[in-house]
Amino acid sequence: MPFFPTSLIQLRDITGVAAGGTATINCPKGWRYRRIILALQDSGVGNTNAPAVSAITSGDLQVILGSKVIRRLTGTQLDYLNTQNGSQYASYGVAGAGNGGGITYLPFFFEEPWRKRADFQNGLACETGWLDQNGVFQIKVPIAAGTTTPVLGALAIVDGFSSGKPNPVMKMYSDDANTASATLDLANIFQGAPASDLVESISLFDPSDSNAQSKQVIKARLILNGQVVLDDVTNAQMIDLLKGADMNPTVGAYNIVLDHDDLFESLRSVGSISASQLTVTLAAASAGTLRRVTQRLGDPTL
Repeated sequence: MPFFPTSLIQLRDITGVAAGGTATINCPKGWRYRRIILALQDSGVGNTNAPAVSAITSGDLQVILGSKVIRRLTGTQLDYLNTQNGSQYASYGVAGAGNGGGITYLPFFFEEPWRKRADFQNGLACETGWLDQNGVFQIKVPIAAGTTTPVLGALAIVDGFSSGKPNPVMKMYSDDANTASATLDLANIFQGAPASDLVESISLFDPSDSNAQSKQVIKARLILNGQVVLDDVTNAQMIDLLKGADMNPTVGAYNIVLDHDDLFESLRSVGSISASQLTVTLAAASAGTLRRVTQRLGDPTL
């Protein structure tokens, strides 16, 4: 892919910013988006601190491309997944000069700068030049009801490349499962996903009733088409594996990363998976919900 210089553009078409509401960021079509950085602020608070991501956003953020949701997860989960690839990709806060002036910046990465191959890094940037007059590129941001005077801004890093057709992008989808003991069995977890999608990772976040990792996932077993892919691998073993692959796993989730070797060839095609069974063991019995976020590489129109 030829090199295209980047531009930094303000995303000014933002509507619906209100406590308890859902804001919409309308992104101009035509650009290829490498990164979008949200600026989160509550100008009505009585301190100068940069707010926590969870203090401004509440519920699932959504990225819509064309007419399809290509990402659905909370701001805190997005920040976690970014951080797993390196601390330099995490959100960052800037204290204000006066009360209410603190801002936290939360990035959406479409390109993946942590990959070792330049074509892998750049090739996943999100093209929008193929969109017709009815297609949109939007980010939906649910605003926490407890905010006083929420303020939302956005900046994008873009370039002018367009192939004229949709390119594969990294999708992110969240699913919740109820927990009723210290183990959880999940069957056919890729059911309904497009056959052409490639599974990149599964992140199992601590259950909703877990406190300071008291009920975190401590072991997982994954069977695909009757073959053991993950053989009761402990959280400590997985952390060691990911650190050895130059990743930055932190507490809060158990992460199954199929391409920890940084090769797309290690991804699993959904169409090749006729049966799947994921067995999760927790540190203690849970009576809440466990969220998993699956990342899949695929056609954004499917």
